[in-house]
Amino acid sequence: MTKKHVWRVKKEYFRQLKSGEKSLEIRVGYSQIKKVRQGDTITFENYGLNEFDVKRVAVYDGFKRMLEVEGVDHVLPGMTFNGALRTLQEIYPKDKESLGVYVFELKFKTDEEPSREFYKASDLLKAGENKKFAKIIEEAYMITDWICKDYPDHCDHFFSKYIPGIFDGEREIITCYIDNKIAAVAILKKDTEERKISTLFVKPEYQKRGIATELLEKCFAWLETTRPVITIADYKLDQFAKVIEKYGWTETEVLADGYYNDHSREHVFNG
Repeated sequence: MTKKHVWRVKKEYFRQLKSGEKSLEIRVGYSQIKKVRQGDTITFENYGLNEFDVKRVAVYDGFKRMLEVEGVDHVLPGMTFNGALRTLQEIYPKDKESLGVYVFELKFKTDEEPSREFYKASDLLKAGENKKFAKIIEEAYMITDWICKDYPDHCDHFFSKYIPGIFDGEREIITCYIDNKIAAVAILKKDTEERKISTLFVKPEYQKRGIATELLEKCFAWLETTRPVITIADYKLDQFAKVIEKYGWTETEVLADGYYNDHSREHVFNG
């Protein structure tokens, strides 16, 4: 469950945060700071109504290492590396720095929902946008690499089957971008044997915003069916419950133990 937190900040830094010039707010590991999680909301006192979404949280063992990784520009805009380091160490002496350096990526919350951009890999190829094609292919794999723990052959299939299949017209990759960041991906198969959603994934920070539904509709349009074959691991069934009910998907098989891995069983729908 997301929480709201109230902080204080200098007027100059508040202005920079609101404008987006500064996107990283740095704190040390006091008990209340450690409670802040990605998805929470930060409000700063003394500046009227304002809310910032916590997009990311990172922790470092010191200011120097933090600046080396995160850079200076979005921490203390306009400063040199040494100037930023000195400023942070003046705010938080050594005994406070030892509590851990917490980085919060903040985004000012407005009433406007960021626009969503969907890309089909095949469309980019047809348009000759080769660099954009390569970019979404790379990022589509990067956000789905984690599923190798469920499907050990994912990497092999992605590069030996999915990508060549796009050129053959039998595979498709559809991605969703928000604020130029990849938010979701679907990997599809359509041939004479089956029409299948091989992978459907929405990054956790973008879930419960209707993205999965919008992405599914685009999948259905390409697959030309609302009842594609899809396999879902047993521990993910609750996540897909509403989708299964909404589109009337029918469970047709439960694969044997060890079919893909040794820790979950796959439920086949519409097979």
